[in-house]
Amino acid sequence: MTFRSSFLRLFRRKEKETLRLLTEYLDSVFKVVEEFRTLISSLISGDIALSSPSTFEAKIDLISVYESLADDLYLKSLITLCEGAFFSGLREDFIRLLNSIDDIADYTKDSSQILARSRLDKILGEYNAGGDVSFNLFLDKVVKTVEVLRSAVYDLEKNSAAVIKKSIKVKELEEEADDIKWKLLRAIFSRKIDPLTLLELKDLVLTIDGIADAAAQSSEILIIIVMKARA
Repeated sequence: MTFRSSFLRLFRRKEKETLRLLTEYLDSVFKVVEEFRTLISSLISGDIALSSPSTFEAKIDLISVYESLADDLYLKSLITLCEGAFFSGLREDFIRLLNSIDDIADYTKDSSQILARSRLDKILGEYNAGGDVSFNLFLDKVVKTVEVLRSAVYDLEKNSAAVIKKSIKVKELEEEADDIKWKLLRAIFSRKIDPLTLLELKDLVLTIDGIADAAAQSSEILIIIVMKARA
């Protein structure tokens, strides 16, 4: 029996339903991340619509709504996992995976709340002149870690080799995002700006970086799940 076929045999009907919930949950989390990226991009580009406080607040509230919907799916998935002895001893790893994915949503919501209290829209564009010190480039790398993670989770039921390959890619993207993060922080601290704005910018960069860190941690758990299944 090949590793691929033995891996697929782990998933019975109830377990496949749990995997369906997991992918649905990750889709919901990715929607939170995507909505946040849209907000940041609009702020950087100077979208006139966001100059209205009510429009800006509505965008922030929408991210919170999506995060709340993701939380509902998180709890549903967690309850389903805890109610049965699924996944041939891998249940605890799947619970860890759920918790790590939940961190992605939490960091995204926290990032939006920093924007809500600080209104950094005017200064964000100053760190988007191009090259490798770019807020947009940083955010794109972070979002890509979540996107590739989602794709890896999709492959859990059908292609274990792809899970490992994509999980490794998530780690590579996280490291690239980390490099851009440090360049952004050096650029931020090299400028003469008021201390409160400096601290808010630093907080925003580090919190966004937490999204990529959580995605990378999730990818590590995926690799553990695949390797345990091989054993």
